[in-house]
Amino acid sequence: MKKQTIGIITILIAIALVGCGKQNDNAAGVKKNQLIYASESEFDGLNPVLEETNVDALLFRGLFRFNENNEAVKDIAESYTMSEDKRTYTFKLREGITFHDGEPLTAEDVIFTIESILDDQNASFLKSDFTEVDSLKEIGAYEVEMTLKQPFTPILDKLTVPILPKHAFEGQDMRTASFTSHPIGAGPYQFEQWNRGASLTLTAYPDFYGTTPSIEKVIFKFIPDSNVRALQLASGEVDIALLDPNQVAEMEKKEHLNIYDVETADYRGMLFNMNEPLWQDQRVRQAFSYAIDRSQIVKGILKGYGEEAYSPLQKHAFHNESIEKYSYDIAKAEALLDEAGWKKGDDGVRQKEGITLAFTITAPASDAVRVNMANYIAEDFKAIGAQVEVAALDWSAITIEETEAFMIGWGSPYDADHHTYSLFHSSESPLTSSGYNYGSYANPVVDEWLEKGRLATDVEEREASYKAFQEALANDPAFAFIAYADAVYGMNKQVEGVKERILGHHGSGFLWNVEEWKWNDR
Repeated sequence: MKKQTIGIITILIAIALVGCGKQNDNAAGVKKNQLIYASESEFDGLNPVLEETNVDALLFRGLFRFNENNEAVKDIAESYTMSEDKRTYTFKLREGITFHDGEPLTAEDVIFTIESILDDQNASFLKSDFTEVDSLKEIGAYEVEMTLKQPFTPILDKLTVPILPKHAFEGQDMRTASFTSHPIGAGPYQFEQWNRGASLTLTAYPDFYGTTPSIEKVIFKFIPDSNVRALQLASGEVDIALLDPNQVAEMEKKEHLNIYDVETADYRGMLFNMNEPLWQDQRVRQAFSYAIDRSQIVKGILKGYGEEAYSPLQKHAFHNESIEKYSYDIAKAEALLDEAGWKKGDDGVRQKEGITLAFTITAPASDAVRVNMANYIAEDFKAIGAQVEVAALDWSAITIEETEAFMIGWGSPYDADHHTYSLFHSSESPLTSSGYNYGSYANPVVDEWLEKGRLATDVEEREASYKAFQEALANDPAFAFIAYADAVYGMNKQVEGVKERILGHHGSGFLWNVEEWKWNDR
């Protein structure tokens, strides 16, 4: 037997022993005062106006904060008033709040944060959230006046944005500032150490103005491989991990774990890159939307932990149930492709003007669910005469706006404007802005309804606008929506205090009240 083969066998035996052998102190029931979270990926930086991460709620706080019903409630803002014309807001800040370096959080910091987001040099992904801000004025050290260009209903949701310390950026460019790797916030936990490629350690901030954390340390351990995350959860090396659906049944057998099956607004779909000639014809996009067997994906790949998707606002109060849902229909798909001029040859593959109906779906290799979905729909598409390949790549090798089609994961449980405007408005293409419209989708009717929805002040008018937006988007799809995926977390059952709410994309928001969690040393 070759040495290489012996080595592989040795490794496999070692892994098996870890899975069935003695668990560490945490899994065995010994109290400790730290929480280890298995993070699916590592972040580029920790500046929340440049990148959204799952540590933002621990390190930072905003004027407002989302509660367990995903409603924006006062946080750093002690009180606020709104003018009769709904254009001027005056926010009174809580006094005595300090950043992690001991400096007070004041009106200057609030103004600095919003102005930094609006500064084009910073290329903040949040800019479209604040474009209706006309002026900001410091009334006193702890009072800010914000005037809008016109009424903007989602503004309180937007003001959940983390407040940055102005003094930490003096003399520095925001995108290259040391803050990105050594952040200073005002949240319940403060930065301690970042071992690139391995882990990030946060410690409880003793002067936090809210609930003082019971758990002293929270460690984010970067484990991109979902199987390794599950293995370490089972052995007790980590305390909490987001599970793939096919891992849940095995994790339910572990006596030291609780399983949290949490509803999300997190959908999966295939993004059409509108820079590709193939997707210019909406009939082609409609055809591929009809050619996906969503029910089998939910049943087989998601193991029932999810539901079929047809709209980005399906989990919102403004959802439109009457739009086209693209139920699996091969006959309709083939008719649309015929109508669009893509004809089947003797080999069953479609061509048009000598060009074969073929493209590649790109998916992040670290996300087994997205890769499995991509492979499944690639097989579905053979039935309509398309040759489709799947490229499962490391995130470092992916530029979404350069792919032909991409397995997207997105969604938001907040205001209807959140992650709809930045995803589907034509102004939000990354080719021209810092938005999330990676496929350069452009539809003037969609733009119009998104603009009306974010500016309307009457609830019924907003609802009508967003329902019309969903109808226009369904008729001219930017994505082939596939499924909403539940967030299923495995967690050491000694940890108590979790408050469930509808989560965002990739299960974001599960740690929203971690300062209230505690270890029960039973």
